Amino acid sequence: MTQYVKHYYVCDETGAACCSAAEPRYKRHPWKEYAGLDVKVWLSDSDGVDVMLAELPDSTSVTTVTHDCGKNQIQVLTKAEFNSVWTPYSAASTLYGEAQEAERNGDDATAATKRTAGDAKMAEATTAIRAL
Repeated sequence: MTQYVKHYYVCDETGAACCSAAEPRYKRHPWKEYAGLDVKVWLSDSDGVDVMLAELPDSTSVTTVTHDCGKNQIQVLTKAEFNSVWTPYSAASTLYGEAQEAERNGDDATAATKRTAGDAKMAEATTAIRAL
């Protein structure tokens, strides 16, 4: 089985979550704290701060942790919550790839249509991650 989490970057020097607009000198995914972290989605929260979705193996211990900033620096998700973001996010990625292919083939109309559809799916994913 797989576990699903939403997380922020952490400061590599202090280990503190990066859940505000202030950027640390060195930021990283919390792979040191959570073995097997497999990041799948990179978006931003409603404050414009980078936030990700990742999968973890069941063998990794994880619980929701709230940071001093009031946001969950790591949040355990259900599969349905994860998929509410993953499904439109992955669809957007596919559409963007199809747009690039159409562009390489000189089909600008199809490229524009695919890019517009991709933008709509990415907006859906962004709305979904901000609702978590």
